[in-house]
Amino acid sequence: MRRTACAASALTLGLAGLLGAQDADAACTGVGLFSCSATVTVPLPLAFGNYDPSSLTPKDNTTAIDVVGTVTGLGILVTLSYSIGLSAGTGGSIANRQLTGPSSTPLGYNLYTTSAHTTVWGTGTVTDSYSALASLGGNSVSRSYPVYGRIPIGQYAAPGSYSNTITVTVTY
Repeated sequence: MRRTACAASALTLGLAGLLGAQDADAACTGVGLFSCSATVTVPLPLAFGNYDPSSLTPKDNTTAIDVVGTVTGLGILVTLSYSIGLSAGTGGSIANRQLTGPSSTPLGYNLYTTSAHTTVWGTGTVTDSYSALASLGGNSVSRSYPVYGRIPIGQYAAPGSYSNTITVTVTY
């Protein structure tokens, strides 16, 4: 017997919180009178589509998180450092995220930092920095970070729609 679980609206990466350091310039260094900020753009939902538990290959898909680093004021050699974290979501843990659906049996999945699916994306997993030689009034840089999702093979769950909501946090 072949059962197919539908995970059409599988995962929503939603912005539930944007955190910054209490000291506004804690991760912003340089010379001058300036301030830094980092904002995140809520990505499109990561939809896996139909999942076939009898398939010999895992179900993969990707989305991206966009972060804009901004330096305002007058500064020289300014560097803004930040980290991007993804929560466990509404099901499971960071190590074992779960898509919940119509039955009590969830679909296990995870989110990774590379297409090789070797590093699970957790809280503060991805770090980066933005450097401006000089800031006269304001400089911004936008960077895109791919998120690689994977549902492993062989999970027999009831057919239906499965989902999980992930919080994206940028800390600077």
